[in-house]
Amino acid sequence: MADPVYLALLGSAEYFRTSTPPNYRLAIQCLQAILTIRLPTLIEAKIHLFLGRLYTQYTTNIDMASMHLDKACHLAQMPDDIKLESLCLLAKIYLNQNQFASSITLLQQAYDLSSQQPYWHCRIIFQIISIYHSQEDYNTSIYYVDRGIEFCARINALFCQIIFQLTKAMLRLSLKDYIDAQNLLKPCLDRINSLQGNFSHIETLRIFYLVLHISCSCFGLGQIKSSKNALMQLQQSIQNLASRPEEEAYLITNPLEQFIWLSRDHLNVLVYLLTVFHSMLSGRLEKALKYADKAQAQIEQIKNVDHSPFLMAVEMLFYECRIQSHLIFGNKAVAIKEINILCRLHNTSNSINNSNAIQRTLTLHALLGFYATSLNFNEAAEAQFASALRTRFSGDKEFRFFIFANLIIIYLRTSKIANLIPILQQINIELNTTQSTILHAIGNLLNGLHNLTQSRIHEAKELFRRSANLASNEDLNKILTNTFIVLGHMFFRMHSYQESANMLQSATTISQSIPDYNAQLNTMSLLRDLYHVCNDPRLAETNDRVIQINDSLQKDYQSAIALAEHRHLLTWTDGVCPMIS
Repeated sequence: MADPVYLALLGSAEYFRTSTPPNYRLAIQCLQAILTIRLPTLIEAKIHLFLGRLYTQYTTNIDMASMHLDKACHLAQMPDDIKLESLCLLAKIYLNQNQFASSITLLQQAYDLSSQQPYWHCRIIFQIISIYHSQEDYNTSIYYVDRGIEFCARINALFCQIIFQLTKAMLRLSLKDYIDAQNLLKPCLDRINSLQGNFSHIETLRIFYLVLHISCSCFGLGQIKSSKNALMQLQQSIQNLASRPEEEAYLITNPLEQFIWLSRDHLNVLVYLLTVFHSMLSGRLEKALKYADKAQAQIEQIKNVDHSPFLMAVEMLFYECRIQSHLIFGNKAVAIKEINILCRLHNTSNSINNSNAIQRTLTLHALLGFYATSLNFNEAAEAQFASALRTRFSGDKEFRFFIFANLIIIYLRTSKIANLIPILQQINIELNTTQSTILHAIGNLLNGLHNLTQSRIHEAKELFRRSANLASNEDLNKILTNTFIVLGHMFFRMHSYQESANMLQSATTISQSIPDYNAQLNTMSLLRDLYHVCNDPRLAETNDRVIQINDSLQKDYQSAIALAEHRHLLTWTDGVCPMIS
């Protein structure tokens, strides 16, 4: 019969742990008191595990957490749930202390011990994959994913096998291997549809698939229009999930179906993020900002109980989207203030992997470069882009491509053709290895502009036509607007006034729908010149519109350069990210 003192203390510990609000200090004291009683070895191991959990999750006393988990490991039988969980928790502690090798050593031990326990074996594989992924060792991550797929196939665990397959596709996306990712995703949807059982878990799996599918087709291959249906399905799936009680997710008897990719709250935020990205790329900036605001409100609520690195990373991505949208809107003063907020988030975030911190720093330099470009501060923009290109995490060709594209615009503005040519050559090399519609549309536009500066009108016109076709086919409205403006300007110089008018009127319609006020100013200024030459009665109205837009942009310009954030951030090109409190 169990010791009544042991039972009383254990019951008290559980009462304090689950009370509202929880009293973890008293729960820990009750469990520590149990250890003063003579107990069977297995129960003693379990109490040490309970204490290790509490110290790990609810305190900062890492030494006590490690001590109790170590004792649980040594007292536990070989292998059992207590030993395997203790090893997993110890591995997390080591990883949080940047002791990567020690963490992996413990997990490798757990991996070897757990081969006869399917739930723990899969859980440990997922933890190993996560650690190698955080270190950007994608090949080793994929090696363990393959072990997981093989193991699940051997024991006929289809649900878990699909998660491993989707994880492999996610890793391929991280490597920018979009075609391989697509091939991995193709069989997954049919398998998900064939599953029977817990609705919430199956729908979560469907959301995982749709997120990867959209990320691959929309952001990897630049197929914005083509991925719209998948985005609508994703939004419907998240609504379906929200309509079910959260408790349903826990009504699962098979341990191998208990794995979830992300919590409901995190899934909601992620769907907002994909919606914002999609809206930005298709030039629907008002919609992008609307959803970014909704997501930010939800993030603030979640942050009251959750301070996960995932949430911090997603919040920073939302700010990146907001900043770029404000720059296109002509809200430069708002943009520089939000860059300052992003600096603060960057400085307060704790990243296990130093390359993540480097990546965020370089992204900040890129955003400051975009900001400086919008102000026509060309030297400052060059300096920021040079800082952004100093180094970058491996494989992110898209980042370099967009920086190069903006540098080319600056060099065209400042007639630095000698500086432009090697960068354009680099872009053309990248175009040979990418299938992204977005990158090809931008590449054609930039090559067309270069040909135009060299008076190769026929070649330029053909490249602009290709850019316009690609942009039109995939709803890349920002690129399409700029292409129409350039064509309108080119036709105007060639005295093809009707063709010029057609291009500029199309550009006006699209730029107003974005709305892109800088593009509107360029378009209206060209139309004003065109109407002047053609004695068009719309000249006066167009001139008024030019003055109105120009005045608005000038006011914003003056507001931006008067801010302390402008003076403080624009001169930063190296070292720790500064910020204004």
